[in-house]
Amino acid sequence: MHSFQAKRSCMLFFGAILLITGLCPTSVHAQKDSADIPTVSTTYAIEGARIVQAPGRVIDSGTIVFRDGVIESVGRRATVPYDAIIIDGSGMTVYAGFIDALSRVGVAAPERTPMAPVADTSNPTYERAGITPEKQVRTLLNPSDKSVDAHRKLGFTTVHTVPHGNMLPGSGAVALLHGKNADAMIIRNDVSMAFQFSGARGVYPGTPMGIMAKFRQLHKESSRRLRLEQMYASDPAGMARPPADIVHTAFFPVIADEKPVFAHTTNALEVYRALTLKTELGLTMVLTGLSEGFDTIDKIKTSGNPVALTMGLPDKPKWAAEIKSDSLDQILASYTDETRTATFRDVEAEKRNLEAKQLVTRQKYVEMPKMYAEAGIPFAFTSYGVDSKDLSTNLKSFVEGGLSSDAALAALTVNAANILGLSASMGTLDAGKMANVIVTSGALFEDDTTIKYVFVDGHKFEYDTKTKKDDAPSSRRRGQ
Repeated sequence: MHSFQAKRSCMLFFGAILLITGLCPTSVHAQKDSADIPTVSTTYAIEGARIVQAPGRVIDSGTIVFRDGVIESVGRRATVPYDAIIIDGSGMTVYAGFIDALSRVGVAAPERTPMAPVADTSNPTYERAGITPEKQVRTLLNPSDKSVDAHRKLGFTTVHTVPHGNMLPGSGAVALLHGKNADAMIIRNDVSMAFQFSGARGVYPGTPMGIMAKFRQLHKESSRRLRLEQMYASDPAGMARPPADIVHTAFFPVIADEKPVFAHTTNALEVYRALTLKTELGLTMVLTGLSEGFDTIDKIKTSGNPVALTMGLPDKPKWAAEIKSDSLDQILASYTDETRTATFRDVEAEKRNLEAKQLVTRQKYVEMPKMYAEAGIPFAFTSYGVDSKDLSTNLKSFVEGGLSSDAALAALTVNAANILGLSASMGTLDAGKMANVIVTSGALFEDDTTIKYVFVDGHKFEYDTKTKKDDAPSSRRRGQ
């Protein structure tokens, strides 16, 4: 009896083993291949899309493949790797990610606090005077700042960002709009000295002329200190060690022509003043902003100076928003330089003429990028001082104002990459370059075009979620 029970128990045991070994592989295999279980891959292939590799270089229907943040292949018949996550690009257009030539993206504005009284307003501390060129944006950059996602969803993948401040806010860095912390975002640190004609309130230098004088003084003092430090480093015998000065030290790479000055200007006079400093001191300079750049085109073209035009525009008059476009055209057509009012009967005509003048003046700002393009001046775009919510609308306004789509795209990609020294790694969709890619529902700068995906260094962000489910592009692994 006991022998029979032992044999029966043994048979049940081995039967259970056979059952487990027979079923488990099938169960595990089914689970592994289940579509419900996402499989991580850093390889993407966008198939059947219109691909704009660079302005004027288009593949009507092709595939772009990128792996580990690097573009692997682009072409009509690019090979799709077995491990790629495939995105159906039918009806979509692929562009290189946008580059902002100067911004404060990722850097929160400091809280305004009451300024303490200064004993000698003609000689305040550097901090009080707004002179902080030693300040590193790396210590301020926050990937969680709302401006990062706001910029990224517009198609920007890379920014040149600088601290907030006045005359000399600090040192800029080139950063990707993705990363867990500042060090993960920054690809090039300490790339620029930010400068602007923004004086400190109530102390010197508080005026444009005072700012120019102070910049000359700082450059001269820093040049002298640099020579002293070089002498001391060469032969310190008999020399007192030169005293440290963090502001002067920040000028050293500028003096050595190792770092450009990014001079932000808000009117034509500031452009001329910045170019005066550049010529006098032998600076390498990039002019940014140029809000009234239509009055400085000849000067800029003669100087050959790199420029980044503002993406800002004056607000459209509120009354104009309520008028149809054909009526606005009639108002513009009736505009005259004659502003005198002969009698009270002409008051209404004068009012209409002044309204037309508002539109004519604003139109000069709208057409400014077109004027630079027609003059043969390469330019990038800058968002410095412009609200992110206005950027897309303003870019479309520039195109409506006569700027070609190719010229606008060049300003956002290849020209910005050239100015920032990034052409080897970004600005176009070519094999070997960083996978900074945007995918749109159609051609850029059209009213109904939306941005569906933004890839930053190969990391995917999806934004357009309004597409109907049946029309939504598919994203799948190869073989599914």
